[in-house]
Amino acid sequence: MPNKHKNASVVCRPDRELHQRAKEAVAAVGSDMNAHIIGFLRWLVGDTDELPARPPSHPPEASADQKADSIVS
Repeated sequence: MPNKHKNASVVCRPDRELHQRAKEAVAAVGSDMNAHIIGFLRWLVGDTDELPARPPSHPPEASADQKADSIVS
């Protein structure tokens, strides 16, 4: 069959919020979910010492109280 993949699919079921953040993160580094999961699995089993790239971390959003404190200060 010409459309049959070489490898069987594997199901991963992250919650919607985590899945959306992961899609945004892989897009930010010019990759895709499949490449990143395979890269992580290769690291996990010891095939490589390099983890897949991830975007730079952003500080968490300040709460409304913290924003108000910084305006008053």
